[in-house]
Amino acid sequence: MSIKTRKYLMIFFLCALATGLYGTAAYRVEQTRMQPTFAISCHQDQCVPHIGSFSALR
Repeated sequence: MSIKTRKYLMIFFLCALATGLYGTAAYRVEQTRMQPTFAISCHQDQCVPHIGSFSALR
């Protein structure tokens, strides 16, 4: 296998890995977003709703 072929295979592999990670993260965010609106987690006097925008997380 030539160096050029290895380079292109490595680029393809890294792009596929990045796409897979992005897809997994997007899927998990969508699953979290689709939970019922009344779902709330309470741990040690801190209740965090599972819905809302990024500004609500401040």
